[in-house]
Amino acid sequence: MKKIIAFIVLLTLSISCTDGFEEINTNKNQPTASQPKQMLPNVIFNLANSNVTNSYDFGDITAQYGGFYEYNQLDIYDWGADNRFWGLYKWLNDIYDIKKQAIALNDKNYEAISLVLETYTMSLITDTYGYAPYSEASKGESGILKPKYDSLVAIYTQLLLNLDNANALINVNSKVEGDLLYKGDMLKWKKFCNSLHVRLLMRISNKVNVSAKLNEIVTKPTVYPLFQSNTDNANYVYSGSYPNISPMSDGVNRLYGYNIVIPSTNLVNTLIANNDPRLDEWIDPIAGTKNHLGLRPGLPLDQIGEPTKYSRRAEDYFYTKTKISSIFMTYSELNFLLAEASQRNLITTGSAKMYYDTAVTASFGQWNVTMPNNYLTVTAPYNATNEVLYTQKWLALYHTGIESWLDWKRTGKPSFIQAGPGAKNNGKVPRRILYPSLEQSVNKENNSEAIQKIGGSDNINAKVWWDNF
Repeated sequence: MKKIIAFIVLLTLSISCTDGFEEINTNKNQPTASQPKQMLPNVIFNLANSNVTNSYDFGDITAQYGGFYEYNQLDIYDWGADNRFWGLYKWLNDIYDIKKQAIALNDKNYEAISLVLETYTMSLITDTYGYAPYSEASKGESGILKPKYDSLVAIYTQLLLNLDNANALINVNSKVEGDLLYKGDMLKWKKFCNSLHVRLLMRISNKVNVSAKLNEIVTKPTVYPLFQSNTDNANYVYSGSYPNISPMSDGVNRLYGYNIVIPSTNLVNTLIANNDPRLDEWIDPIAGTKNHLGLRPGLPLDQIGEPTKYSRRAEDYFYTKTKISSIFMTYSELNFLLAEASQRNLITTGSAKMYYDTAVTASFGQWNVTMPNNYLTVTAPYNATNEVLYTQKWLALYHTGIESWLDWKRTGKPSFIQAGPGAKNNGKVPRRILYPSLEQSVNKENNSEAIQKIGGSDNINAKVWWDNF
């Protein structure tokens, strides 16, 4: 009997001692979920790395700034299933986490940043593949493991709404932490938001009348501030200390991996013809000489020969770990977009020449190169009847992700971007990339439905919705 009583006493003490244990041992001042300021640095850094890699190893090829002297399947359009942009869903998922936590904390600036980054990232995915998961993407926790593919019309409708919402949410009088792009300056984020809005409006301008919205943005600078100088550029600058080094730089890459792409005849010859000093900034001459020779885009591999007979990417950008940056969007690009909008009578403020001159000048300034005094009057003056606007824009977009290829898909300019003699795509420059092979198996039904909507086959010549030239 005494043993039974002792057991009951011990049991009672045990229960009373553990009652409220979880509450007592929970630090109410310690957040249980990652905060936006903790997640944002990783997202920006990884988006920057993806942008650099895609620029140097894909965008340079598709926009014909350069060509591979080995493994040149991209150059000759021998393309297969490709996950290079599908991989951005990983970072899109992290962006959604930032947005979710920002909303929970009622932090409108972090919410706005997440909307801008979401829009930038999703635009790359849909502009390269076409139909893609968006409305059901990254919803595995809700049980959606096989998301449907949305049309570009639906995706772009939401992307433009995102940017309107982000612009309205931003409080420029408050800073954020963990911002590796703009160091917490919300006015610069607001400018990026609205400049990106202009880019996407012009992207769909062959399909939708965007004049009213463009004019609203351009004529209301206090409501929709835009980039005002190169200091506003959305440009991630690496510190140069590992691991904050670009994927193309010494310490992460090899010189072989940097120089495997040779500057093209399009790039070298255009710069030489214009006596353009950006040549010396971007390109090194043939080793041991002061001469230049570019690689013709799309040559068969057996006709390329030794790489030593060609010009090279400027090696200072490889060895100086802070020189390569990740260029998302620039003041120069914005002004080229506005110049085109003015030329097409989509906006009424300013003139095409004014925006063009500003754009060209900004490009030289962006690369810290002095523009010749007669460049805008003799060498490359604005002219609405030729391709000078698009050629200069192509030069200015050098290493801005894959923007030149996307712009070519929309405009068909500059017209020197053509399939080379070794092309395996019936003489056509590709308009999209193929869905990843894994997606064709793990989400087969939705993937097959999307393929049917683009013509019944997953091919690189199918045009995305806004691709209209």
